[in-house]
Amino acid sequence: MAEQLSDPRRRQIVKSLAGGSAVLLAGCSGGGGGGGGETESGGGDTESGGGETESGGDSTEASGGVSGTINFVHISSFEPSANDFKSAFESDTDATLKVQGTPAESSSTREYYVNQFAAQSSNFDVGMMDVVWPAEFVNAGWAAEVEDPENRTDAMLETPVDAVTLDGSLYGMPMFTDANGLYYRTDLLEEAGYDEPPETYMELVNMAQDVKEQVDQDLNGYIWQGGPNEGLTIMWLNWLWGMGGSVRDGDGNLVVNTEKGVSALQHAVDLIYEHEITPKSIPSSGTDGNRQTFQQGNTIFMRNWPYAYALFQDDTPVTDKFAVTTMPKAEGNPDAANSCLGGWSLFINSFSENVETAQALANYIASPEAQERLAAERSRLPVRADMYEDSYWEDSDNDKPAFLDRFAQNLRQTSARPATPQYSQWSNIVYTECNKALTQQKSPQKALDDAQSRIDSEINNA
Repeated sequence: MAEQLSDPRRRQIVKSLAGGSAVLLAGCSGGGGGGGGETESGGGDTESGGGETESGGDSTEASGGVSGTINFVHISSFEPSANDFKSAFESDTDATLKVQGTPAESSSTREYYVNQFAAQSSNFDVGMMDVVWPAEFVNAGWAAEVEDPENRTDAMLETPVDAVTLDGSLYGMPMFTDANGLYYRTDLLEEAGYDEPPETYMELVNMAQDVKEQVDQDLNGYIWQGGPNEGLTIMWLNWLWGMGGSVRDGDGNLVVNTEKGVSALQHAVDLIYEHEITPKSIPSSGTDGNRQTFQQGNTIFMRNWPYAYALFQDDTPVTDKFAVTTMPKAEGNPDAANSCLGGWSLFINSFSENVETAQALANYIASPEAQERLAAERSRLPVRADMYEDSYWEDSDNDKPAFLDRFAQNLRQTSARPATPQYSQWSNIVYTECNKALTQQKSPQKALDDAQSRIDSEINNA
C-alpha cells in the first residue's frame, strides 16, 4: 500500500458535514518529517534567490507594534501573496518587509536555503518551509523556535501543526496546505462530445487523443511535471499510488523498482513517445511553467496545485473554460488515494538578527485575515479548519471560494510521501533516475534498478 491517510489517519484529515460542507481536521502530513510538500510550486518569472538579500539590522519593539527590516524569501509562485503580506504587514506595523523569490521549484529552494545555512548567513530572516523539511532543518539547527502567543495554531488543521512540531516545540507557522488535482478544459471536452473528465489513466489518454483529433487546434494533450526536480518524484508517486503500489516493502525498506513502480514510470514514458499526448519538452518542465502553458489556452489536461486556480480567473484565455477534478487512477483502482499531500509553513532562520520582527510576521500569517486572503484571493488551501465550513463565510466580506469544496474532495484522496529524515536524498535519487527514463537515456527498469542500488547503499543500509 501507499502511505495513504486511511482509517484513523484519514478520519484525522477530513470529516464531511451534513448539508454538504466539509471541515478538514488535518490538511497536510509531515509524516514524521518525511512527507508532503512537492508543492514544487514556482514560476520562472520571479527573480531567482541568492545570497544578495540585504540584512535588515536589529529590530526593536515600537509603540503600537514592531519595527525594523526583515527579509522574507519565498517560493516564486508565492510572489502575489508575498506582496499582499508586505502591504498588510507594513501598514499594521512600523516594520519594513522585503520579499524575494527563490528558483522555481522545491528542491532548488531547499538548495538555496542550505547554502545560506552553511554560511551561517543572516541575509534572510524568514522563509517558506516545505512540509518535507522540518526534521532536517530543526535537527541541523537551522530553524528557530516559533512562538504562538495568541494560540492561533489551536484553530488550525491538526497535521500541518504536527508537521512543524518537534519534541513539543513549534518550529514553523503553517501557511497553507495542498493537494494536487487534474485541471481540464471544459470547453474542449464539450466540443468533442465529453460531459465528464476522465477517471482512469487510459480514459485520459483516449480522451486527449480524441480531442486533439477533433478540435481544429494545435493542442498539448496532457502536461505534468517531468523535470529533474521534486515534481517528478510526485508525478511518479501519483501513478504508482493510482496502481495500488507502495514505496515500502514488508520490512519497511524503501523500494522503487517493484513491478508497479516500473509500470508507473513506463506509463509516463508512454505518454510522451507512444500515446503522444505529452510534449517531448516535459522532461525539462516545472510546475509554474506548466501553469503558464495551460493558461495560454493550448492544453487539454494538466496536473497542478490549487494556487493555479486563482491565476486562471483574471481575464486569461482559459477563464470560465476550465475545471478541476480528482487525479485519475489505474483501471480497477477507483478508490486509490493518489493525490499527493503538500503544504508550506513559515520558518525563522536561526541566524537571523531580527527575530522579534520575524516572529511578528509569523503571527500575522496565522491570523484569520491573512488566511482568508490566501483562500479568497490566491486559491491557497487554508490551514484554519473553520474556513472549510459554510458558516465561516456567512460573516465574511468574501464569498466562500468555489475551489475549497473541489479541493476538499481531492484532500480526501491523498497519500503522504515516505516518512524518512532522508527524504530529500531519496527524492533526488528518484527524480534523477526517472528523468533519465523520460529522456530515453535508460529504460524504466534500468532507471529504477539504478535508483534502488543507490537507495539501498545510501539510505536503507546506512
